Amino acid sequence: MAKILIVDDDEMFYDPFSFYIEELGHNCEIAENFHDGLNMVHKNDYDIVFLDVILPDISGLEGIGRLKKAPSSPEVIIITGQGDSYGAEKALKNGAWDYLEKPPSYTNIKLLVGRALEYREKKLQFCEQKVLNREFIIGNDPKLRDCLEVIARAAGNDGSVFITGETGTGKELMAKAVHINSPRAKRNFVTVDCTNIPVNLAESLLFGHTKGSFTGAHSDQEGLIRQAEGGTLFLDEVGDLHPSVQKSLLSILQNKKFRPLGAKKEVICNFRVISATNRDLKKMVKAGHFRKDLYFRLVAFHVHVPSLRNRADDIKLLMNHYIYIICDEFGISTKGVSKDFTDSLMRYEWSGNIRELTNVLHATIANAMNEPTLYPHHLPVDMRIHFCKAGIKKKEKHEENNAPAVTVEINRTKFPELREFRKLAESEYLDDLIKLSESNVSRACRLSGASRSGLYQLLEKHGKRMKRGTKRD
Repeated sequence: MAKILIVDDDEMFYDPFSFYIEELGHNCEIAENFHDGLNMVHKNDYDIVFLDVILPDISGLEGIGRLKKAPSSPEVIIITGQGDSYGAEKALKNGAWDYLEKPPSYTNIKLLVGRALEYREKKLQFCEQKVLNREFIIGNDPKLRDCLEVIARAAGNDGSVFITGETGTGKELMAKAVHINSPRAKRNFVTVDCTNIPVNLAESLLFGHTKGSFTGAHSDQEGLIRQAEGGTLFLDEVGDLHPSVQKSLLSILQNKKFRPLGAKKEVICNFRVISATNRDLKKMVKAGHFRKDLYFRLVAFHVHVPSLRNRADDIKLLMNHYIYIICDEFGISTKGVSKDFTDSLMRYEWSGNIRELTNVLHATIANAMNEPTLYPHHLPVDMRIHFCKAGIKKKEKHEENNAPAVTVEINRTKFPELREFRKLAESEYLDDLIKLSESNVSRACRLSGASRSGLYQLLEKHGKRMKRGTKRD
């Protein structure tokens, strides 16, 4: 029997739905808002949470990660009466198990619950059996834990691993984690920097060469692939490979053998390939810039490393970890941190991710070399300027948002009719509403008290629309 929570404020829905869940033999509880649901998840171990999107206090799409951070890390299934493709994409990216529209088919619900519970049971069994050596991978965010689950599965398999993520997120650390947790751990981990391979030297660097095979080949030279015999070949930034090198690499991955330049015989090589990139290889394949057949050879297991701004709760752990390491490098005592220093790091966007964080901490500790505690004034100047500008912009936006909502200019020489005045007022009201809600439809409905259909009718009446590309609940 599983323990299931329904977070939904529509009694007409959750009453019969909870009854059906209990008919399936499961224990079912209800929360009518997200805040209550979050408290319940932290107090009780739930297996599944059915989460509505439009709740009185928050969008369910924004709350998925917070529910998964609970000790039991339940599987979250979005169920909504306002389904759309954007919401489905956002839900799955935020870690939802599935995305359903109301009213759901109870037959589908039965199958879905069964599959989710089966997946959960296997996941928990796997976590108990496999203790992953994380080395220097720091953090407990659910998105990071999802990465580590894939790494743990990949480590016990010999399939290729494809790692994606922004620059500085730690893709090479993930690759090393696969290697050190695999049966190949005692053999070489060979890194190939694909951004720095000259096309005219690529075959020599990868395959090696024999003495005299070309001008300047004064002795036999073992290639990087041969050095990975029995171990792991890590192709860093594989998206930067030249097309001719892609073709040669595909042949090696298919046959696991190659011929060094100038050699008469082919060499058989047993290695496991892990690749990483910060580029979108699917788009590159569509554009003809990356071989489709090579792409599918590289992607047996896919690990996407989350950006630091999407795992903000890990910033404190990373901060403490690197402060200790950097202070040790400088040969000084580990420094303490003030609350406002920690708050500053938590507010920052970290476009350069963990690499940027370590660089900032290096500079900060150097600035505070003789002081025992780090404060915001020790941060690099460009970062302090960023915070100053952000504070000014926030103040300006607050003043703008608190300005009178509607100001209609009236021509006294030609006083408007009442219906004309209403039209002008409505138009300016809509302009302010769009701006204040940041083109978020659900937020606009809450601020104005209008229904979604009523809001769209009013927008259409005045020829206005929510700006394209902005987020909707």
